[in-house]
Order: sequence, then C-alpha cells, then structure tokens
Amino acid sequence: MIQTFIVTGASRGLGLEFIKKLAARGDIIFACARNLQGAKELQTLVDNKKVFGIQLDANSAESIKSAAAEIAFQGTRRRRRVDQQRWYSCAELNKLFETNVIGVNEVTKALVPILRKRGQDKMKKVINVSSILGSIDHMTDDKAWGFSVAYCVSKAAVNILTKMTANKLVKENFLVYASHPGWCQTELGGNGAPVTPADSIRGQLAKIDSLTLKDNGEFFN
Repeated sequence: MIQTFIVTGASRGLGLEFIKKLAARGDIIFACARNLQGAKELQTLVDNKKVFGIQLDANSAESIKSAAAEIAFQGTRRRRRVDQQRWYSCAELNKLFETNVIGVNEVTKALVPILRKRGQDKMKKVINVSSILGSIDHMTDDKAWGFSVAYCVSKAAVNILTKMTANKLVKENFLVYASHPGWCQTELGGNGAPVTPADSIRGQLAKIDSLTLKDNGEFFN
C-alpha cells in the first residue's frame, strides 16, 4: 500500500537516506530542506509526482507556515490528479458500457436463436468473460487494484446481466455464467501479471467441461 511521508532534514544524512528508500518503494514523499536549491542529491530524486521538494527552515516560523501551505497545496493537487485518472467522463463511461455491457447483451441476443437449434435436450453454454473487479464482495476499498471506477462498474453490470440471462434461459436448458479469467499477461494485464493466457484458457476450458445446470448464473474465479 502506498503511504505518504513528510520528511524534514531531507537534504543530507539520514533524512536523505529516508527519501531514497521511500522513493525506491514508490511512496509519496514531501522532502523538506532548509536549502532546497543547494541540495543537489535530493534534487535528483524530486519528480513532483511522488517526490516533492519543500523549502523549510525549522528556525523560521514564516518558513514553517509557508512549507505547511505548500504541502497542503501539493497534496490537494495530487489527489485531484488521482481522481481525474480514476473517474471517467460521461462519454468514456458510455463507451465502456457500450462494449462491456451492451455489446455482451446484443451478441448473446443474436446468437441464442442459433443455439436453440441444438434442441431442448442438449445443454447450451454461454460464458461471459467478466472480472473479479466487478465483484461487490471483493471490493473492500476504493483502490480497485488501480483500475477505474467505470471499468469495475461495467463488470459488475456484466455480472448482473449474466445472472438475469441465466434465469431467463434456464428452462430452455441453457447454462449461463460469468468467468474471471485471472490477472493475465495481456495488453490490459501487462507483462508482470502472474497468469499466462495459455494457463487461463486451459483452466476456463476445464471449467466449461465440468459445469452442470446447478452452476447456472454463477460467477467463477
């Protein structure tokens, strides 16, 4: 979990070492020094994204007051940037829902008549690729593992769409469920993800083969 630190005496010695260690692990730091411009080594660490240089002379009440105001200002600016990154505009939200929710609904609606031709006695399976990010039970904070609110909400919508579709089609011997493929090494998941696409698909195919009607409408991780 990323933490925020205010470090005084950050230009040298132990204070500077604190900055180095905290910056290396990705924390947010307000690095306070009396002579900020002269702190050459500290300046190499300041990026004004996670490490902020703050002018602070502990022997000056005016300097302390000014530093506190600067820290409050930079903190507010950063929170605003984070909020802007994580919240989508209406246009972006609509675009995401059009793909993740409306697209799923329309494709299912178009293909169900074809699947019905298999007959009442044959089970027909519909798998919607969802995400654990759409799970209310697993959403224990507002961080969402770095994903946007809109993405998580769209996947939650896929889950309820899956459940309602399952309820609608169960009498026709359809099995409909939502599947979380895992955090995969894809363009979205990144190269650092722990699951390869091959392993994900292998697991999902095994699940497809093993499910019965009692699993209808479920979400599988």
